[in-house]
Amino acid sequence: MLNKKWFLSLAAMSALTLAACGNGDTTDEGATDEGSTDEEVVETEDGEEFEAPTTGGEGVLDVWTFTDEAETMINDYYLEEFPDLDYEINISIVPTEEFETQLDPVFGSDSAPDVIFAEQAFVKKYVESGMLVDLSQYDGLMEGAENTFDYVRDIGTQEDGTFVMNSWQTTPGAFFYRQDLASEYLGVESPEDMQEAISNWDGFLDTARELRDATDGSVYMVSGRADLSHPYFMSRDQGWVEDDQLIIDDQIYELMETAKIMVDEGLMMDADPQGEEYFAAMNGDEVMGYSLPTWGMHFWLKPNGDETAGNWRMVTGPTAYFRGGTWIGTTQTSDMQDEAAHMIEYLTTSEDFMTSWAEDTGDVVSNENVVEAVRGDYEEEFLGGQNHYDAFAEGITSIDGSIITEFDQGIAGAFEDLALTPYSKGEVTQEEAIEAFKLEVQNLYPNLQVD
Repeated sequence: MLNKKWFLSLAAMSALTLAACGNGDTTDEGATDEGSTDEEVVETEDGEEFEAPTTGGEGVLDVWTFTDEAETMINDYYLEEFPDLDYEINISIVPTEEFETQLDPVFGSDSAPDVIFAEQAFVKKYVESGMLVDLSQYDGLMEGAENTFDYVRDIGTQEDGTFVMNSWQTTPGAFFYRQDLASEYLGVESPEDMQEAISNWDGFLDTARELRDATDGSVYMVSGRADLSHPYFMSRDQGWVEDDQLIIDDQIYELMETAKIMVDEGLMMDADPQGEEYFAAMNGDEVMGYSLPTWGMHFWLKPNGDETAGNWRMVTGPTAYFRGGTWIGTTQTSDMQDEAAHMIEYLTTSEDFMTSWAEDTGDVVSNENVVEAVRGDYEEEFLGGQNHYDAFAEGITSIDGSIITEFDQGIAGAFEDLALTPYSKGEVTQEEAIEAFKLEVQNLYPNLQVD
């Protein structure tokens, strides 16, 4: 388990932030005025301004989050259900890339918030910090959590078995593709046909080659490396670290080879992940598909693919995987732990809330009973009426949360930058790429064993 001294030192260390769940709105409309400190405007690394997170003092439940979903759930659902609370709720929304920088210096102190929302890329860092409240002391919460999918609870549980964070959602991934392009160039007329064609990575590459040949290279199978890395990352047998030892699973080497083949043979656009070209192609005709999780359709594909709406479909693709997700916990320094636990219980275990949330947003929730009740009749207009909920539900039980570690964000970022990208572009050999990656991991985490 991480010790407190080591954890707080992370504030001084720079690490890549992986894609976050949610749209990361940077406003703070949910903050209360009473008891709040003066707000300070700060900037992200990209120069975008946001209001620094605040703590409101006595009688205020402080919530820090990177996603504005929290504000919607609290204001439009929780406070509607419980309008007569004898305390106020102060919601601070911090951009994902700034969240840890803002939280780490105060985490474990009296200046820490009462409730934190943590993204999958860094959730294990906080789970293993030893500074979150054991949720098992709350009978109602634990009774409701019995119906939470196993992998969700596993990620929110410390190595010693202490359950400290839970989530309202699951995030299985899929391959979203253009049915109109598939019909025109591949003769693929249904999701069933597409899944058969790309049910493994060999089939995926063959289909990509067929698409290239049919379009004279004008339509790519995927936008870039991110459409490969996340399915490969999340289908590994082993996580990045086991027993303080860096592990490079066989899937990592296969990912490197697949990415290089696709670059060499002109099978992918090779756009930077979440860059301008990446999103712009969602409204064009040059990319067949994207590997995205549940939230990716709502927050990325729909807003950027409005002109192609109705032409998209989804299939599992070469492998089942997951990406992202948000967990909620309460800090040990909070003087409102019971109030915080009550909110967490409602947002992560209430079947009434999660049914409404699923029906209102299309989010695939973490409660097994709700998923079973909702999945049968769902239709998604953006996907031409396809029942995406049913398709996603099939993939939840395949998710292995045990591969998630507190080191994932830094290690995965180092791998993408120093190994996957330069190797796929032919700039270095595989041996050189792996060596550079290992050296950076050793630099980021000196206590890890890196062979």
